[in-house]
Amino acid sequence: MDVAVKLHTKQRYCTGRNSEVDGDIFKFKGEGDAVGVVKILEPTSPMLNYYEYEIIDRGEKCAIGIGVGEKGYPLDRMPGWNAHGIGYHADDGRLFHHDGFGKPFGSTSTVGDRMGCGVDFDTDEGYGYVNVFFTRNGEQVGEPIKMKRPLHGLYPIVGLHSAGEKVLYLGHSRRLPYTVMQPMDLDTSPWSVWLRSNGVKFLEDGLTLEYCGEGLEAKDVGIAQANFRLDCLNHYFEMEILSAGKEGCMAIGLAKSTYPLHRHPGWDEGSAGYHADNGQLYKEVGEGKPFGPTCTEGDRMGCGILFPDTDNTDLDVEQTAELEYEGDGGGVCTVYFTKNGERVGSVECSVPRGGFYPVVAMLSGGEKIRVNFEPLTG
Repeated sequence: MDVAVKLHTKQRYCTGRNSEVDGDIFKFKGEGDAVGVVKILEPTSPMLNYYEYEIIDRGEKCAIGIGVGEKGYPLDRMPGWNAHGIGYHADDGRLFHHDGFGKPFGSTSTVGDRMGCGVDFDTDEGYGYVNVFFTRNGEQVGEPIKMKRPLHGLYPIVGLHSAGEKVLYLGHSRRLPYTVMQPMDLDTSPWSVWLRSNGVKFLEDGLTLEYCGEGLEAKDVGIAQANFRLDCLNHYFEMEILSAGKEGCMAIGLAKSTYPLHRHPGWDEGSAGYHADNGQLYKEVGEGKPFGPTCTEGDRMGCGILFPDTDNTDLDVEQTAELEYEGDGGGVCTVYFTKNGERVGSVECSVPRGGFYPVVAMLSGGEKIRVNFEPLTG
């Protein structure tokens, strides 16, 4: 079985007025020739680059499409009909890329069929370009299609275009083109701990990251965000600096789930970060403050949260989530940082809506880190 992780939990998707979500089921709710789109709010990343759904009701026409599109892709246009989008459609088997006409591509699909879409980050197609590929029942359809990767990434989009249509979202996983997959089974291996990333390359263990951006300007930050928020039972993580690269511009911190993928931890709202190159603390602004020692190759940097009721170990996971994030944000917690297991300092932070997620970042050539989400210290 191939490991997968479901991303569209509460507040992880958005819908147009002609679509709705019920658990893992995406439904059409419009009339006539209206289009309903469901967009998962996390762009594809090298570790979770592929997703699938199963058609469970073909509706009147089975006019269902799967694909990816830019962050602002319209929620009333089928995948691929508009610029910066691409889609494979079930009713006619056609591929749509930047236009509403399409071209012959693969087999049609109906009830019981699984349709998949992936973004190939591994093949070098030149700076800013990626290959997008599609599958049907685990087997690749046609050849990958080269397209420009928008600044904020490519987001999974599912289109529904006739009454009664329903699809079951099956999850995300890592998959390369030209491979055959069996139905996905949910798991929490290192391959599925990453939710979002940009400008980094993941090595085979899934926890070692290399910087692969341009490294020329502040906007070239390479960042990775974990697929879980910190809670009372999992409140601390570390990264080891394997190589400081040219400038040693690594950072560790926490951020909201929608944090920009081109900004260092702490540079923007809903985040705090401790930076290795200057030892400064950044909290929701691009200007840091003196905080602790600098860090370099061989050092371990850590980040954790002290919750108001951390000592209450009788609560289960759901109860601690309610305790920490009552009202989906608005509370206050203490974020602390370490170097080589020793406390450096702490800062009070407002908890963003949905909680704090671990983030690590780099900004110069040759930088490499290894992340540990289960350290003995902390």
